[in-house]
Amino acid sequence: MTSTVEALLDAYFAALEAGTPLEAFYATDAEAGELGPVVKIGSGRGEVYVGRAQVAEAVRSVGESLTENRLERRARRVVRVAGDVAFFADVAWWSGMDQGKRFGSLTRWTGVCLRVQGGWKLLHLHVSEEAE
Repeated sequence: MTSTVEALLDAYFAALEAGTPLEAFYATDAEAGELGPVVKIGSGRGEVYVGRAQVAEAVRSVGESLTENRLERRARRVVRVAGDVAFFADVAWWSGMDQGKRFGSLTRWTGVCLRVQGGWKLLHLHVSEEAE
């Protein structure tokens, strides 16, 4: 069971590095049902997105503004799988270009995945950076 959640996370990081769309990795609010809405929290000021529409727009803008993404994963761990819900944590060095400026920082990723028809999807994702 954890291997299928790990496969989702691997595919998400690979898509982020490749610059391919990320929206499909997130559950819809309808799929989330009583566990919803879908939520994504980023590391920047004001980066709190609630509901699939806001999350979809946020991940589209990431794809447009960030390039040359590289993620060096250091501590991926599926913490628990309970029925159709899984919890994970990871630490990754994330580097790339943001609107022409190089960036790099240690990031922490935590989240909740939901098993839906067709596999696992992200329900809640939180990314934070180590303070400078």
